[in-house]
Amino acid sequence: MNSTTDALPQSQSYQPHFKTQPETESTSVTPEPLKALGTYQQELKAHLPQEIFKRTPTRAFYLVGFLVLNAAIIYAITTLDLHWSLKILLGVAMGQFNAGMAFIAHETLHGGIVQSPMLQTLIGSIGFGPFLVSQTYWRFWHNTLHHGNTQLIYKDPDAFPTLSVFKRSKFMKVVFELAPGSKNPVSYFYLFYWFSLQSVMNQVYMRFGNKMWEKMDHKRVSVEFAIIAVAASAYLYAIGFENILYLAIIPLMVQNYTVLSYILTNHNLSPLTKINDPLENSLTVTTPKFWSILHLNFGYHVEHHLFPRVSGRHAKKIHEALKLNYPEKYKYMPKWDALKLLYQTPRLYKNATELIHPKTLETHPTL
Repeated sequence: MNSTTDALPQSQSYQPHFKTQPETESTSVTPEPLKALGTYQQELKAHLPQEIFKRTPTRAFYLVGFLVLNAAIIYAITTLDLHWSLKILLGVAMGQFNAGMAFIAHETLHGGIVQSPMLQTLIGSIGFGPFLVSQTYWRFWHNTLHHGNTQLIYKDPDAFPTLSVFKRSKFMKVVFELAPGSKNPVSYFYLFYWFSLQSVMNQVYMRFGNKMWEKMDHKRVSVEFAIIAVAASAYLYAIGFENILYLAIIPLMVQNYTVLSYILTNHNLSPLTKINDPLENSLTVTTPKFWSILHLNFGYHVEHHLFPRVSGRHAKKIHEALKLNYPEKYKYMPKWDALKLLYQTPRLYKNATELIHPKTLETHPTL
């Protein structure tokens, strides 16, 4: 077997923002034991202001703002005689606003913005509608399965599989070639479509007969997805065939890239874990201030997994507490560096802490 450490964070030209203790001849590194989520919560609460645990209903105005901006873009493209290049730029902006709505929906469905279940459902449905995602499906997929079993193989739908699973699954053999790290040229398009495609496949047929999804409210998901499908069809009809590129295809690609580039870097460079330890199985990615504001601090993902109901508005306070209390264990790096690592390493696990390419058998350590 060929083995390479080219993708080790320590060997890159950049330095990730977490400390390492290199092995020497006289000493060896003993990995810190995994901690349960609740342990971190108890330890950190003493270092955090109590007001961050209150809901932040004013965040809902982000959704209103994004909707108004999108309405203005739709009006401009469908009624004004704009140059095609400007239409493309507006389509890109619409994709960013749609991603922002999804981030607000995500925060809301965790209970961080409003208490009313009806308002949560409304905001969640509007925010995830452009992605063709039922809010009930999202709650079960993300809140229950992903947060409850982060990076636990067979139970976390966001975790990539082991080599042994890959060998038995025709579906995963296709997905691996599409995903970052396969070295297949088509993998560079993955981020632009996979989030919506996977969601649609799951909602249309993959959830049926699968034990992972058996406790989900399938009837409600089917009704919500049918409503989304009708609404999407009506939208396409309303904007006209001549505007589908600018008001549907480009926004869909941009919003998929924006959301999925966070999801993959937040978890899929990290080890598999049997204990839900966010400082091991999650990674925070940082962005310039403009993007942090537009994306509602979604990159602060270790923070989110520690306190899912805390609004992203307070993520940086948790970030500072983590740097202070866990300087050796807490992992964060610039998002661009994490994306480069994502394409330098394969999306299959040889074991909990090693990634492996099934064709070259090259191995890479996880973070």
